[in-house]
Formats: sequence, C-alpha cells, structure tokens
Amino acid sequence: MDGFDLFCPGHLVIIAALPAAAICLGIICKRMSETASCVFIRTLSVLVLLCETLQDILLTLEGGNILNYLPLHLCNLGIFVNMAASFGCGKVRAFFSEVSLTLIAPGALFAVITPDWNYRPLLSWLPLMCFFTHILFVIIPVLMLIRGYCRPSFRHFHYAFIFLIAAAVPIYILDKAINRNYMYLLWPASDSPLEWLESFMGNPGYLLGVLIMLAVILAVIYTLLWLIRPGQNRDTI
Repeated sequence: MDGFDLFCPGHLVIIAALPAAAICLGIICKRMSETASCVFIRTLSVLVLLCETLQDILLTLEGGNILNYLPLHLCNLGIFVNMAASFGCGKVRAFFSEVSLTLIAPGALFAVITPDWNYRPLLSWLPLMCFFTHILFVIIPVLMLIRGYCRPSFRHFHYAFIFLIAAAVPIYILDKAINRNYMYLLWPASDSPLEWLESFMGNPGYLLGVLIMLAVILAVIYTLLWLIRPGQNRDTI
C-alpha cells in the first residue's frame, strides 16, 4: 500500500485540527464542574488506552509480532502517565500531570508533525488511529493544566528526568533481552535527530546527547508556561 507524504493537504488538515480541538475541548472542560471535568479527563485517558489496545490487536491479527507493539515508546508511556495523573490525587497527580505536559505532550506533538506511520494511506485505519491517540496525548495534559492538576514550575525541572530515567532502565534491559529498540535506547531512529547525535557522540554516547537536548527543550517549555500562565500562579516558580 502507498503511504502519504508529510505535509500533504490531508496531513496539514490534521495538524491544524490539533489546536482547534485543544481550544474547543479546553473551553468545554473549563466550563465544567470539578467533578464533571475529572470524569471527562479520566474518560479521555481510558479512551486512549482502549484505542492503543485495539490497535495492537489489529496489527497482530494482520500477522505482526506482538513484541513489536508493546506500549513502551515515549508517547505510548503517556497512556500510563495520563492514567496515573487522572486517577491519582495530591502529589501523584501533580507529578504525573506535569510529566505529561512537559515530556509526553511535546513528544506527541512532534509525532503528529513528523509521523512515522506514513507508510500507509492517510485514510487507512492505522494512521487515523495514531493521529487520534497522539492528538489526545497533547490535549489531555492541556486539560489537566486548565483544571489545575499541576502548577508547572522551574523547581520541577527534574520531574521529566526522574520519570525518563526510571522508565529507561527497565526498558533498556528488556530491549537487550528481546532484541527490540523501544525508546530508541539501543540505536537511534533513522533520519532523526538521534542519528545526528550518534554521528559525533557515538553509541551509546547519543543517549547523553538526548538528555542535553531534553534539558534545552524543557527550558523552553517552562519559560513558555511561565509566560502564558495567569499572574497569580507565577509566584510558584
């Protein structure tokens, strides 16, 4: 089957739909009661889990190996991050919602703009499913921010690193055991910034480059969040 080109008209429509959907759902969520918005966010989090499960089942039925479809890439980990944030409370909710906002959402946004599932027709089930789930990976943390699940602060700069390292260690061990490359810990993805890092930092040196790149990205994200947040919340930085 022929795939679709990046930034073709259909792809551009989907990219444009992301902020439109985020604004619409953000307004709706803001107007809900606290209980209703909590249920709404939890429902979206469960919906992503169900979609990912269905996707893996369909790919396996098509003849794929289930070991290739484990939810262990960074965006897929957002399923569990969002579940922990939406069903948790207190510090657990604050931690995971901020990780979702500063780590999962930017990764999902990058995936929507430069998808690696473009080897199939745009209107076939897999690209549509992937776009849908990744758009929700962006929207859900935005809704959690609107409802005050977290108060992003430069003092929480280490949250993303704690989560990333805690997830990477067992996934790296699993990658070595089953010869897979989840989170691109064994080798970089082709034609990606990771491959560029490997060209002068080597392997596994590019992983250090990933941490440096993440620090720069987080600095930009936290600065933007500080600029757009209401004035009464800026004293938390």
